[in-house]
Amino acid sequence: MRTMTFVDKFIRTIISHFKITLAVIAVVTLFFTYQYFQQTHNNHIEIFFEDDDPLFAAYEKFQNTYGNEEYGVIALESRDLFSNASFAVIRELTRSLEEIKGIERVVSLTSIEEFYGQPDTVELRKIVPAGELTPKEIARARQRAFENKFVREHLVSASGNMTALHVELERMGEKEKRAAVLSMIQTARQVAGSHFKIYCSGSSLVEVEMNRLSERDFNLFVPIIIVLIMIFILIIFRRLTLALLCQVNLVVILLWGVGFFVFSGEKFNIITNAMGAILLAIAIADSVHILSHFKETARKTDLAIVPAIRHTIRQVWFPCLFTSLTTGAGFISFYTSDIRPVAMLGLFTAISVVFAFFLSVTALPALMILIQNFLSQTIYSFRNEKKADPGANAFSRALIFCARIATGHKTTLFILFILILTISAAGIVRIKFETNTFHYLPDTNRIKSDLLVIEKNFGGTIPFVVVIRSENDRDFSDPEAAKRIEKFQETFLNQNDGITSVFSIVEYIKEFNQAFNNNDPAFFRIPDSHTDIADAFELGDPEVLDRILSIDHKETCVIFNTIWDSNESGYRLHADVTDYLENTFSPDFSFHITGLSSLYLTMDKHLQESQIKSFFIAFTIIFLMMIIVCRNFLLAVLSMVPNLFPIVLTLGLMGWLGIPLDVATTMIASVTIGIAVDDTIHFVSWLRRNSALHANPADAIIQTFTDVGKPIAITTFLLFSGFLVLVLGSIIPTQMFGLLTAFSMVFAMIGDFFVLPPLILIFKPKLPPLDRRNHD
Repeated sequence: MRTMTFVDKFIRTIISHFKITLAVIAVVTLFFTYQYFQQTHNNHIEIFFEDDDPLFAAYEKFQNTYGNEEYGVIALESRDLFSNASFAVIRELTRSLEEIKGIERVVSLTSIEEFYGQPDTVELRKIVPAGELTPKEIARARQRAFENKFVREHLVSASGNMTALHVELERMGEKEKRAAVLSMIQTARQVAGSHFKIYCSGSSLVEVEMNRLSERDFNLFVPIIIVLIMIFILIIFRRLTLALLCQVNLVVILLWGVGFFVFSGEKFNIITNAMGAILLAIAIADSVHILSHFKETARKTDLAIVPAIRHTIRQVWFPCLFTSLTTGAGFISFYTSDIRPVAMLGLFTAISVVFAFFLSVTALPALMILIQNFLSQTIYSFRNEKKADPGANAFSRALIFCARIATGHKTTLFILFILILTISAAGIVRIKFETNTFHYLPDTNRIKSDLLVIEKNFGGTIPFVVVIRSENDRDFSDPEAAKRIEKFQETFLNQNDGITSVFSIVEYIKEFNQAFNNNDPAFFRIPDSHTDIADAFELGDPEVLDRILSIDHKETCVIFNTIWDSNESGYRLHADVTDYLENTFSPDFSFHITGLSSLYLTMDKHLQESQIKSFFIAFTIIFLMMIIVCRNFLLAVLSMVPNLFPIVLTLGLMGWLGIPLDVATTMIASVTIGIAVDDTIHFVSWLRRNSALHANPADAIIQTFTDVGKPIAITTFLLFSGFLVLVLGSIIPTQMFGLLTAFSMVFAMIGDFFVLPPLILIFKPKLPPLDRRNHD
């Protein structure tokens, strides 16, 4: 009774002071509108980790010691690669790229140097000499290029028709990086476009492309969903006034949610860019339930507009509050995720859901009172419909038909439910995880298609880095230590097809030794002399050695370039390397594995842990709320079953169809249970009301279909449409999340209509009556 008294006071305050209410909301909305348009996007790998993550900290240390992994690759294709005309273009492109702000270094066919022995010294010389070359010099340059292992693996394709320029970028902000990458691509096309066919890709280009696409998707999703909702509300209510009320409320909710997100210092990415669409799809539910019950109140009573609004809010505040809390619980469970974008999406969507409830029970009724003169005609038209037979229209007849199937075929539906769960469970065990951001781009994307061409001709682009440190007095100028590294890398190059090349001190030492011994190819090996290796380090190019060898020569990194086909192969490589090094290097050497590949595997583990943890938290919180709603433990247990049904069915379909769980689709389970339970709460709340009027549970269920079936179907359709809009996105995880969550909403409605009623009739839980008031 205290709760109802408080609610009555709250409603009366809003209604009595509706102008002040709207004024305060308008001021806050203006502030959040400004924040809304300050949004930025960032998809760097670091956003997926917390700063205190030990593996990410190791990766940061590696970058600070040996240089970052910000790079781009420009591949040039020509049938006449080894010619003066091609060399001139490559030189000019190399020079032009080096002048771009943010580009640290460019390695190309015309800039790469090799060791060359002179009678009394070893010097570095360019493989392709400067200036105009004679045919003989060109032939010699071609020969040296194919004899040099680094050039052969990284700079010239096996066919000899393609060369790559490796562009290393400085660590910089998102805006500066975008400017540098765009300048890089434009420069390549301007300088080399008339002579070569150009391919551009690499980790930095993928990141910038992700930022562009996530920004594009955000700006696409919001207006489409707003327009769709406007159309649907017009069709459903057939009243422009109600449709406009819905739209104004939704826009304010969107501005508050996104504005608060930006105000808190967060940036959008491939995960959080769906926040606007998700919020709109969720927020519409409260508006639909309020306006639907307002319409029914107008049809069934003679109340004036203000009392009708008061009566409507009193009827729906309880289920709307709990649906908001359960939806918020579903999203807040993501806050436990070790993947920061997932955690932030959960936190701020949960906060926005609270905003949505608050605005729906304050701004929406206040707006209705503000335009009550316009609503008078709407009320009049509703009352002309009040004597109509509830089963007169097709929609109502369909709901009654569904109710009779649900109550009349309970055993058949229960058996069918068990069969579907069994098949789905078999599919769930087949699910795989995907964390490689390169795979998040569609095949039609130019950056991805160019990457595939580059990988085909030059090998893998994802570094698998092993950092090895001596734990005794020896350093890596010791021949035995260097030979251990050589054996290690040759072992994995030969036995792992995913490794296409390796970069380490080994090739550098061999090349120097050959040059030191009159360029004799027989000396392309690690020397037995400690002094010879020390000389190689002393005379070598610091720009190269600093990326693979520490200053004290006691730590080195071996960089395997890999093609990342699946996380399973990554785990196998990680385990095999760990076993090998533990058996052959310990205790004289310590090691750790880092690089992008290591981060992808870490993300994969975080995804698996987060999915289980967040779902368990969401399920627990929602179940406790359902106990409060149902006021009966068995009824609460049965009410959770139709909310698990869409999750099991969706995950089962993912397994059978080979759709992986990624940073977006891993959220489906918690999102689905958080949203799907909303309709269950409305269904159970009305079922409890109707149980006071009907002694037969089947009759109470049929009446509940009549009372609340339409709003449930409407909100399901709106949720389905809202999430389905995400399919228009440019990033695969967003597309899959939208598609699968959309169908999960439909599965959830099927669970409420055809799973819950048979369970109630079979297990016969007590249905505690809920007061059903028809008048204020």
